[in-house]
Amino acid sequence: MFKGIAQAATVAMLMLTHGCVTQPSPSQTAVIFARSADAAARAVERASGRITHDLPLINAVGASISEAQLDVLANDSTVVRVVIADPSASDETQNTRSNSEIAEWLQGSLSRSAVNGALHTYLETAAPALTGNGVGIAIVDTGLSPTLNSQVSSAGHPLGFNALTNEPGDVQDVTGHGTHLASLISGFGDDLRGIAPDAELIAIKAFNREDSASTLDIIRAIQWAVDHRTRHNIRVLNLSISAPTDLPYYLDPLNIALTNAWGEGLVVVVSAGNEGPGKSSVTAPGNNPWLLTVGAADYASKGGWVSLAPFSGRGPTDTGHIKPDIVVPGTLLAGVRPDSAKRPEGEPDHRDPNGLWITSGTSQATAIASGMIALLLEARPELSNHDIKCILANTASPLTSEGGVPLSPFSQGRGLINLGKALNSNATQCDERLEGIDPSTPLQGAFPPG
Repeated sequence: MFKGIAQAATVAMLMLTHGCVTQPSPSQTAVIFARSADAAARAVERASGRITHDLPLINAVGASISEAQLDVLANDSTVVRVVIADPSASDETQNTRSNSEIAEWLQGSLSRSAVNGALHTYLETAAPALTGNGVGIAIVDTGLSPTLNSQVSSAGHPLGFNALTNEPGDVQDVTGHGTHLASLISGFGDDLRGIAPDAELIAIKAFNREDSASTLDIIRAIQWAVDHRTRHNIRVLNLSISAPTDLPYYLDPLNIALTNAWGEGLVVVVSAGNEGPGKSSVTAPGNNPWLLTVGAADYASKGGWVSLAPFSGRGPTDTGHIKPDIVVPGTLLAGVRPDSAKRPEGEPDHRDPNGLWITSGTSQATAIASGMIALLLEARPELSNHDIKCILANTASPLTSEGGVPLSPFSQGRGLINLGKALNSNATQCDERLEGIDPSTPLQGAFPPG
């Protein structure tokens, strides 16, 4: 695969302020912010627009509006901000494959075997008795195959939500990406051992059959996870997605939603994207300083996870923050792909002897991180999301070059996740801990891109 997906939830957006409209098309999908979602809805109604999404998590609504209606909204004193979201999403596969270094790495990876066995040997040492029991992980992605869904459903209510239809239940995965991530966490029969097989997986389908999604549907998915976090004991929210950084994180509707989800106590785990190895290639929402951003470490048969995958997104972010926060095994991971799944034409079909799909990406690294966090929360349920972020940062093992020189923090953050040390650490203070700061405060880092 490779889109990893750190998958494209692409959103071309522009911001409007009162009285300022920048070349709108005749009809636009927009996010309208006000002091509350109800106030935003009333503003859209006054402008005769059509409300499509109720988004109280960000004090906004999604709407379909014309040029004339956009003029009205831009001059409505109750409207805080309007952001245009282009609903025509596209993936980043072509951009990735056009990079010769990454293309060469991908081609070479097809001759390599899956590393799941080495990963689980590591887990047997780091966390031999933990299974993720009692921890809910919500995965916002392409859905889940019925084959895997039978393992992760619980009696009495569905564990899925379809953000495309705004209804619970039907989360069938037609492209395979979400199922692959879920299987890395849950495992599958005798063929695949999961990172946290007893964690409760909640599939939230937000991507269509082209592996693309709208900003509004993803925010609706996040809204549902926040609203149902107590019912399903959702402690971890996994988003292996990648969007452009056209807006600073504090003005981007998707990032605002995730910052608020973090504020509700969820450990929000996001991918650094697959646009590396150039600097400042971390994609949204991986550019959000509040969240736990994960890059991908590559496996070497001699030494383990000692290097960084070339595709893994690098910092600094556009607001000068160090990202990713940590790196996690993210290459050559075998998982379930439904037989009916339709992948992009020409994508290599790399399989292991059991028919499991072997693929690489920061998406996979993010899922592995979410599974390991579930183990940490099973052992220490009292930890907050801030605690988790700091413990993982403070116990990570820095990666070095072949000459022994530490890699830049813009490539690896604090380094490779070290679950064994994390389970025994009380180091809950770190520079990345933003507890006590108003989430609406724009945060500027110390390292703006050159």
